[in-house]
Amino acid sequence: MRTLLLALLGILAAAPGWAAGLHHDLTVTLDPAARRLDVEDRLRLPAGTHRLLLAPGLTVGEALLDGKSVTVRGNALPVTVPEGGGELRLRYAGTLPPLTPESRGGGGGAEGAYLPSGTGWIPTPESGAEAPPSWRLSVRVPAPFVAVATGRLVEETRDGAGYAATFAEDRSVEEPSLFAGAWQVTERMHNGLRLRTYFHPEQAALADEYLDLSARTIDAQAARIGAYPFAGFAILSAPLPVGLGFPGLTYIGRQVMPLPFIRAQSLPHEILHNWWGNGVRVGGDGNWPGNWSEGLTTFMADYAAAEARGEDAARAMRLDWLRDYAALPAERDSALTDFRAKVHDAAQIVGYGKAAMLFHMLRAEIGSDAFDVGIRRFWEDKRFQDAGWDDLRRAFEAGSGRDLKAFFEQWLTRAGAPTLELAGAKADGDGVALTLRQGEPAYGLTVPVEVRTAAGTERHTIRLDGRETTVTIPIAAPPRALAVDPGFALFRRLAPGEAPPTLRDVTLDHAATTVIATADGPAAEAARALSERLADGKPRIAAADRADPTAPLAVIGTTGEVDRLLARLGLPAVPDSLKGRGTARVWTARTPQGRPLLAVAADDAAALQALLRPLPHYGRQSWLVFEGARAVDRGVWPAGDSPLRVSFE
Repeated sequence: MRTLLLALLGILAAAPGWAAGLHHDLTVTLDPAARRLDVEDRLRLPAGTHRLLLAPGLTVGEALLDGKSVTVRGNALPVTVPEGGGELRLRYAGTLPPLTPESRGGGGGAEGAYLPSGTGWIPTPESGAEAPPSWRLSVRVPAPFVAVATGRLVEETRDGAGYAATFAEDRSVEEPSLFAGAWQVTERMHNGLRLRTYFHPEQAALADEYLDLSARTIDAQAARIGAYPFAGFAILSAPLPVGLGFPGLTYIGRQVMPLPFIRAQSLPHEILHNWWGNGVRVGGDGNWPGNWSEGLTTFMADYAAAEARGEDAARAMRLDWLRDYAALPAERDSALTDFRAKVHDAAQIVGYGKAAMLFHMLRAEIGSDAFDVGIRRFWEDKRFQDAGWDDLRRAFEAGSGRDLKAFFEQWLTRAGAPTLELAGAKADGDGVALTLRQGEPAYGLTVPVEVRTAAGTERHTIRLDGRETTVTIPIAAPPRALAVDPGFALFRRLAPGEAPPTLRDVTLDHAATTVIATADGPAAEAARALSERLADGKPRIAAADRADPTAPLAVIGTTGEVDRLLARLGLPAVPDSLKGRGTARVWTARTPQGRPLLAVAADDAAALQALLRPLPHYGRQSWLVFEGARAVDRGVWPAGDSPLRVSFE
């Protein structure tokens, strides 16, 4: 989900009408192809002093407060409203920026328009002291465009000249976001909800499948949490390579719409954000700040889908999160209370993966029934309000009848993760005696332990609250093997052998050096561009004769040059299993000094260029084979022997 730029607005109980705060009555004329925006806003304001801001590039033609002229200073409108409130009437217009993949603040063009909330396309209070406004928005666009906004669709008309519609939101949810595109609209009513797809013609055949999945997801989450909070849900085909969630709709790149992954995981994730992030806003004034919604949504959507496929899929997702964290350099780690939004991969590893693991561990700690009671309690108490981690803790305490302060505090306020050591294990009569240790600072952990016996596998848990504990587990048959946390149920730093090298070991490390292994020309330009795309930050590019084989290293270039450089540095060559395959081969390894190595060897400049878009999305892989832009084979190197396992045979 996108960053909510106004997520820190103050708490104010949601109520219809402008008496609860700001209310916009917007009349918008939008011409996407001309990138032209004309707006009249009748803004009703409560008493007090306000400073409203518009985005640069928008020019105010008229500003009247209760009929009297208001001075405009650049893109700022200072307004003092008398007791009882007042109405500010604004007319403003401007040319939108071009709509490009970098258009985070909105834009327009031949493919449509994108005007997200919080970017100043409507006047926004500078202080952030007000709650999100209520609003009504009437918009007209010329043919062949269709417009859609967040909020409830009130009415719509279409004629030969264009399309017009009115949308409204009476509650304190979020400023309106407005979109336009040359879309075909497919609608289905489902239990009183208006479900729609706004798709480009090539996606028309996907509409029914997207609507079916939307209906099923809404029904399932409503049964678990509470009634769906908006009047409907819409899926918009975006010209941009994005996947963004807004109240009552999602905006997904048109090129990825057909991919099964989008329907299986991304769409349910964005639907759930209508409860977490839109229905309950990220904020609150407790002791634990931070964005909880991404982790909770990842747990209840992405991870729930994995669980539905079976324990193997759920275990694989947990292991992915832990391997991501294992690749994160210590200096880029952070506490969950510091997470606000996914601004880079490092933030996602903490704010999505670690947070989702927190909820997985919490459910194991208090039980599924108490967890679900807590979820419903949180929704009932905080819908259409700001909420923070403290509010979640209180809801789960009410659901479980337990004091959970220590649990939340250790996972929220500390950067880092616990380490586990199996210090000893031996058969002891009718049991197994084992000693577990953890590093400092100690966490309170409920550690899963599996014992394989002559009669089958037994599952136990051990409580570890200090640095070390020794316990004897009773078993029903002679033991054959023992494993500590074999299902990766705890958020922890993986032990040696559990984390084979992946691309992220290098791409996340700001200390890594990249060497361009090809002669100057188109191939070198493509290799440099690829290094920019792969690095989670600005890459450090060094000449081949300056490469340091004792540090994290990426080598990118054409096959012969990559092979020669690796041989000269005494570094692992292309594995036999990848030799000669595809148009490009990508692999990871450990250097003789134990440092991570990433190598990209392509046939020519065109093969390197083809990797620019797809390769950055495969950070969890150890190796890949590409035919052009398509990954035809990929995988993770086998894990080594884990020190958390022991055999008694």
